[in-house]
Amino acid sequence: MKKIILDHIAPRKRVLAGCALVLLLLCILRAQDTTKSKAKAAVSYPQEISKITFVVAGDVIPHQSVVEAAAAQEKAQTPKVVQASPPAEPAPLEAKDAAASQTASAQTASADDHGGWDLLFSSVADIFRQADFGFVNLETPVAPKHSQGTKAFQFDAPIALLQALKFSGVKVVSFANNHVLDQGQAGFAESLDHLREEGILFVGSGATEEDAWKPLILEKNGIKVGWLGMTRHLNGRRNPDKNEEPHVAFYPYPGDTGESKGAPARDEAGVLEAIKAARAQCDLLLVSIHWGVEYATAPLPQDVELAHNMLEAGAGAVIGHHPHVLQPIETYRTQDQRNTVIIYSLGNFLSNQSRNYVEGLMPDKTGDPRDSLMVKFAVVKKDYGPAGVQVELGQMGILPAWGENNHLQVQSGATKIACIRPVLMDREIPRLQARVDELTRLGDQLSAEQKKELMQISSQLELLKHRRELLLARTGDEYLIAPPSP
Repeated sequence: MKKIILDHIAPRKRVLAGCALVLLLLCILRAQDTTKSKAKAAVSYPQEISKITFVVAGDVIPHQSVVEAAAAQEKAQTPKVVQASPPAEPAPLEAKDAAASQTASAQTASADDHGGWDLLFSSVADIFRQADFGFVNLETPVAPKHSQGTKAFQFDAPIALLQALKFSGVKVVSFANNHVLDQGQAGFAESLDHLREEGILFVGSGATEEDAWKPLILEKNGIKVGWLGMTRHLNGRRNPDKNEEPHVAFYPYPGDTGESKGAPARDEAGVLEAIKAARAQCDLLLVSIHWGVEYATAPLPQDVELAHNMLEAGAGAVIGHHPHVLQPIETYRTQDQRNTVIIYSLGNFLSNQSRNYVEGLMPDKTGDPRDSLMVKFAVVKKDYGPAGVQVELGQMGILPAWGENNHLQVQSGATKIACIRPVLMDREIPRLQARVDELTRLGDQLSAEQKKELMQISSQLELLKHRRELLLARTGDEYLIAPPSP
């Protein structure tokens, strides 16, 4: 009887064991599937694949005083400073140099300073160099062989300016503005030759009319960025009638009754077609345009509409210059849901305008031509997973800048060395504040010379704080970033 019972129990145990084994296998498989599902869920989108970085700044104008400042800086460099790395943060200013650095001897310079021009960009060169492509509006011909001379509103620059721009990290310039024809057609053509010789890329001009309207294509990290340039002003000058000769991309305002009336140019329909054609050749398109009214702090309504139309036609950003003062920055969402930006005016970057400005003595608007911006942004390729890959504008930030100019100090005899250069407000303000705090702690122990220095630096600090406040009130602070370490 006992044997019979055992014979019934044994098969049942085997069945139960088999069932347990099956359940165990199912649990293991389910756990593996759960782990895989969690791994898939851990992947978030979008993910950055690659990017190209840019820094853009405004007008570079070789007023005679700017040329003289470069020469003065060159003469002051004894011995020459040869340093390939970005400039170190400058030491506290001495009293006699409080209003502006007199020389940039501790700053980055090439072996020959490129005629002193390197030193005018030395405080901001590291910003350009940290980007893949630096950009400015080159508001002058470079035509030593065909120069017709310089005077008010008629510019020319030495080749050393181009060399200094390249050395400072500027790789692209707009050569479409109201001064590119200041030295005539021969000077214009010569300028294009020098840009090519120095390895500086340019937009808005070309060997022919067709070339002037072709986009510059920048390709890096698997991304193609197109760049078109154009001007709405030519100071009464004209493109040649033959399309096979060098042209500037000219898009005049409707009803232009000036000397440029009837000059070879394109209308808005032609401009938008050029944008569409350029966009078809790249992943994202930038448009640089010389437009607006000089010293106007807001764009023309027709230019606002034009900018929107450009973006709807396919541009990813519109970068404006010409007014010589800053104008607002607009974030614009296109109908196809792209996030785009319009920088209506970058202001002057290097010029001699408003050299007599004294903060607190003159109206604020007098100093407007010395306010400026350096704008950083990236063109980013992103993976959106099952939705695909997209190239878009991103990582934008603005760096407030100020045009240092010690003309009044030179005029008064306080210093002999002219200094005209852009500096970043958010680098200068902490440096000056630290020196003010250091001197203030001395209290009654201040020497007469230190008291003088404290007054000068305090005034400069007050100026920069006030100009920064005015600048951000106009441009907005949504894109404000801290300057990177030099």
